[in-house]
Amino acid sequence: MRITKLAVALVAATSLGLLAGCGGGGSTSTAVTPEGTQKAQAAQQTVDAAKAVPGTEDLGPAIDVSSLRGKTIYSIPIDSKAEFYQAGEQAMRGVAEKAGVTLVTFPSDGTQTSYQQGIAQAINAGAAAILLNGPLPSTLGPQIDAATKAGIPVVPLHISDKGSPVTPGLKYEAFAPFNDAAHLMALAAVAGQKGAPVHALIIQSSETGPAKGMVDTMQKALADEAPAGSGAEVINVAVPQWSQQIQSQVQSALLKNPNINAVLPIYDSMALYAAPGIKQAAGGRSVPIYTFNGTPSILKMVQDGQVAMDAAENPDWVAYVNIDVAFRAMLGAEPVAAESGPLRVIDASNVAETGTPPQSGKGFGDEYGPAFLKMWGLA
Repeated sequence: MRITKLAVALVAATSLGLLAGCGGGGSTSTAVTPEGTQKAQAAQQTVDAAKAVPGTEDLGPAIDVSSLRGKTIYSIPIDSKAEFYQAGEQAMRGVAEKAGVTLVTFPSDGTQTSYQQGIAQAINAGAAAILLNGPLPSTLGPQIDAATKAGIPVVPLHISDKGSPVTPGLKYEAFAPFNDAAHLMALAAVAGQKGAPVHALIIQSSETGPAKGMVDTMQKALADEAPAGSGAEVINVAVPQWSQQIQSQVQSALLKNPNINAVLPIYDSMALYAAPGIKQAAGGRSVPIYTFNGTPSILKMVQDGQVAMDAAENPDWVAYVNIDVAFRAMLGAEPVAAESGPLRVIDASNVAETGTPPQSGKGFGDEYGPAFLKMWGLA
């Protein structure tokens, strides 16, 4: 959850901001030009290339994890009830078990207090590692210091883009391809307009780590790689308010600006609430959704035609990456630089490969699991 890390204190407030571009009402261009068509074709080529099943080259140097059998890892997600995190925690648990390691998921509820309680419980339980699966370490300094004093490595997961440095004061971190996903989302919108300008509505949660970098990446892509006249409006909805605020804010934005022709939620679970807002405000026209994560329920929306594209991660592959970083931390081994799971663009052309209905872990081939086990000396 990238270039910069914003404090993930989950504030229960929302705001509506209009960022640069031509998205905010008034007269906007919808004309297709030869230059715009060329940019749309180039965007389509990039998106099509990202539809391939990722390879398993360069996972990292081999390590022997046999000494870790019987140890326990504590993981603290942003919100243990959110589907994306439930899938990820379950996948990590299954991967850890292959090495005889137990993974305990602390029942966090999106509050700083719950994250603090989770770290305290992990320390008291003598955990071998603590995983911050979303909560930002910058907001948990005293608790991380206490864990470090107890000899327990703290590993942030899925917080920073793979182009970012490791969190100051920590040695190990599992990264994510947030900026790559944002770039693909914007390019998919460009390709979808087939040469006409993109007038996008970006939905972000500014308190989450990846948000600023993802928004910046999309805006840069629309400025540099989209037809002239493209731009975006940005609405900001805090994570705890998604179910209450996204639909109404999307509906309001589309009614205010009927030129909006693409909706870009930075996390795909936002699409659950964006889609009905689009239907209410723009039922007679096409306003595709392009998003990121690969949550099975949202891939089902791709199958059903409610979402045009998901720059998908594989929660199972991400789990292997996260546990690999944790194992290296527990062993004191050198970390793999910028270790991150891959992306695969999923749309109507290949969503069937994820299952019917889509299942977590499907659509990314079957080579990555054996490759990690071999790297760990378990196969």
